[in-house]
Amino acid sequence: SCRGRKLSRLIVTASAASKRRLVYQRAENLTFTDIVTEITVEYQGMIMIRILLVEDDCALNEILTYHLEKEGYYVVPVLTKAEAFKKLDSNVFEFILLDVTLSEGDSFDICKFVKEISPKTAICFLTARDLENDILKGYNMGADDYVTKPFSLPILLKKIAAIARRIEKATPKEIYSDCNLQINFTSLTAYMGNEPIEFTPLEFKLLELLVKNTEHIVTREKILDAIWDSRGNYVEESALNTMVSRIRRKIDSEEHRYIKTVYGTGYMWIAGDANEK
Repeated sequence: SCRGRKLSRLIVTASAASKRRLVYQRAENLTFTDIVTEITVEYQGMIMIRILLVEDDCALNEILTYHLEKEGYYVVPVLTKAEAFKKLDSNVFEFILLDVTLSEGDSFDICKFVKEISPKTAICFLTARDLENDILKGYNMGADDYVTKPFSLPILLKKIAAIARRIEKATPKEIYSDCNLQINFTSLTAYMGNEPIEFTPLEFKLLELLVKNTEHIVTREKILDAIWDSRGNYVEESALNTMVSRIRRKIDSEEHRYIKTVYGTGYMWIAGDANEK
């Protein structure tokens, strides 16, 4: 089946027009459901668009997944309504590409559910149902676009890119997001997957400073000046070591490393690159 298909090692780099650098890496000899991903996001106030693809045509599902990933999107493909609802219960998506006619019936109820829980989530219907009533129903339910089959793949990708740009422009700039970790520096909230992470205000300030200087060394002196001196307090450098250790315990894993120690100098945000030490 397409969900059990073996996947070879694949590295896709997003286009420059997307204004983000993404390294999407799949491990060799893993089934679709066991893929290990490593994501590097260049923080420029942009988010990585997460797309839920609901399409019950196995071949078309695979083709769309391949091309969307090639464009730099993070794609979660499913074949059924049941799978779609399960993913929606446990994940956050900025965009949903939705086939109207599925084996269990039409997918308008998925659209209704999404718009009830997350009105700003973009939805594009992809379907062979080209009757005016169906098209109007899709738009009336809040769809951003309605693409009828057969369709031109390049044009579909352009339509998706246009919607993605609108999503990025509407997203607050004070956000770091990848497929594993989301941090909102405005609301002071953070999630690992869908599990909340508790950071202290000082930890948020340190994280924001590192994220805004992604892949650049932030010296210990700069960190101490930015976080503590503005408050008029003197803190020993050992307190910084302790804080970094606390943060690492909360966000690091075998697959993801976020903060690199540059010995004798400071720290660097490496955006989840487990290959960095």
